[in-house]
Amino acid sequence: MLTLRKFKIINPYAGVDWDSWHHYKTNLHTHSTASDAQVDFSDMIKAYYDAGFDILAMTDHGVVNHGWNQKPRRIPVLSVSSIIKKPTWLSDEEYSAILDGTYKNRGRGMTDLRYGIEINTAVFTKAHVNGFFTEYGQGLVGHENDFEGPVKGVAESGGLSVINHPGDWLESYVDVNHAHEKKNVELFADILKKYPSCLGIEAFNRIDTVTCADRILWDELLSSTPSGRNVWGFANSDAHVLSDIDTSFMDFVLPDRTEQTVRRGMENGTFFSIGRRAVYELGKDFVGEGEYPTVTRITVNEDEQSISIEGKNYNRVQWISNGKIIAEGEKIDLIAASQNIGCYVRAQLLGKGGICLTQAFVLDDGNMHEVTLRNITPQQRKIERAEDKFKSTRFYVLGQEISREIAYRKRRRQEKKK
Repeated sequence: MLTLRKFKIINPYAGVDWDSWHHYKTNLHTHSTASDAQVDFSDMIKAYYDAGFDILAMTDHGVVNHGWNQKPRRIPVLSVSSIIKKPTWLSDEEYSAILDGTYKNRGRGMTDLRYGIEINTAVFTKAHVNGFFTEYGQGLVGHENDFEGPVKGVAESGGLSVINHPGDWLESYVDVNHAHEKKNVELFADILKKYPSCLGIEAFNRIDTVTCADRILWDELLSSTPSGRNVWGFANSDAHVLSDIDTSFMDFVLPDRTEQTVRRGMENGTFFSIGRRAVYELGKDFVGEGEYPTVTRITVNEDEQSISIEGKNYNRVQWISNGKIIAEGEKIDLIAASQNIGCYVRAQLLGKGGICLTQAFVLDDGNMHEVTLRNITPQQRKIERAEDKFKSTRFYVLGQEISREIAYRKRRRQEKKK
């Protein structure tokens, strides 16, 4: 006889006032000619403003944004694009007009989320971390395959961090099993447990090519950190060219868009992640256009053991637990679905404009416990760490890059012969 489970529902949106709070279109991962993008610093900001964004963080590699009307403190040798074209910044008049919405008479301002940076500059491996509300990382050359170093530095500075595009580092777009591999999941889970100021990972990045398996990794992390904490899934355009704008972004639900309110929203998870493309969920050829799906109200009824979604611009709602679709529809009956539920459930809304992800609702049935992903001996772990340390040396990584380039050129020659 099956035992029905009853859950304590931990709702990240519990503090949201759906009747009076506002929705803010947000991007927190953006580049310019201050580092390696093709678009000038001031032009990128204006382009996001023209695209209807309400909150924007400029996060150039190794360059802390001190304000859109301040000269970016670029790194001449490492800020590749700035060697060709030095970045320009907004005048005080332009800055003030964009903040209050009088620029081009838009009528709605855009918040400059200052003190943002992408850390781990000048590495071959894509072990990148975004820092927010921090001075840490300015001009700092990174270390290969190092996520914990930047996360620790940001934590010690009093800031917040997010792990960027982990699938690009894992190469899970080549082999999706990399997102399931226990060693990889353990790496990120341990960092998230150790540093509460590391809020989560990017579940969407840009057009979802090299990061298409990052929702799979996110689900693995949600299943692996139940007694530690929730893990937020972010979505960012990681813009380097203008066409990147509006590819992936977030819908924050907040009482206002001041920097401190945005920080609380990041910490509390009161936002939804939007992707115009989602390779696994919507198909590799799908491109969302027009109004994007999002959530306008969430109702949690613990007595009834249900979670209900209201929204707009969607045609399907799916509920995910343990990385699998366990129910469909605007309302989930947790008792009916209990045999397929792990320690969380999250919803995704699909529509013509793309896909919208909620944050996870943690479901505690009284049996939550610390998860041990791998049972390995101290000696095995010591050997493994020594191997990882060697594989993170510039010598080894450079050798790997050269080998890849040789293999790529060999394939191209063989293709031309055919």
